[in-house]
Amino acid sequence: MTLREVMDAAAPLWGVCPFDAVSERLIDCRAKQRLPAGAQTVLIAAFPYLLPPALYEGRNLSRYAAVTDYHAVALARLETACVNLRALYPGASFAAFADNSPIPEVGAACAAGLGRRGDNGLLITEAYGSYVFLGEIVTDLPLPGEAQPVRGCLHCGRCAAACPAQSISPQGVDRARCLSAVTQRKGALTPEEAALLRACGCAWGCDICQEVCPLNRDAAVAPLPEFLEAPCAAAAPGCDLTGRAFAWRGRAVIERNLAILREPADKTEGTEQEDGTATV
Repeated sequence: MTLREVMDAAAPLWGVCPFDAVSERLIDCRAKQRLPAGAQTVLIAAFPYLLPPALYEGRNLSRYAAVTDYHAVALARLETACVNLRALYPGASFAAFADNSPIPEVGAACAAGLGRRGDNGLLITEAYGSYVFLGEIVTDLPLPGEAQPVRGCLHCGRCAAACPAQSISPQGVDRARCLSAVTQRKGALTPEEAALLRACGCAWGCDICQEVCPLNRDAAVAPLPEFLEAPCAAAAPGCDLTGRAFAWRGRAVIERNLAILREPADKTEGTEQEDGTATV
């Protein structure tokens, strides 16, 4: 197999980013310890997840959470690629990362020419829009490829205007205000946060900035086969969390959010008890 064949089998969209292009912006996390000594190259991959519209009927989850946990899917594909790359390049080291990564993924993807950075902080690809998960393989093998100039978005302002939490500005994204972050927050939400969640009708995550983005208008519906195996766009009380992207947060958070969506405004407060369990 060639490098292209290995990576084409792993992801429909990938590119090469010199490690030097991101080495000064590494994320300080435990996964950083797995970086190969003398890292030279980042093979960055994008995994599309947008489903056919009919599968989103009754949706109360962000689109990324409607599919099988992307951490497992992307990592399995990248680990398989690592096995094949080690056979192709004996003696070289390869380490796969998905989400839990020291690599600034959007920056690496932009440097590899996979797309542009939106004002909402997301990578926007030409074929799949921003509906992609990112993962990467870091290697000590020097591979051909120069860092590309980072392309910005259209700066049309639609995402900032539509953001219900007003978390997007010319200065960047205020992650603490972002509704997606609010839905993942532990503990009781403030009345304002609960009202925001109810108004948007989402029990986990938020897609508003992606939905209004003109660069997503023609995003291809071409999800990986794994994402079509058991899609579930709507969570319900007591639902099975196995294999879902929101399972890592535990049941209390998703149950709290579902309770907020069910209750009228004047009953929102206290939807989570002091012990962290939801009152549903």
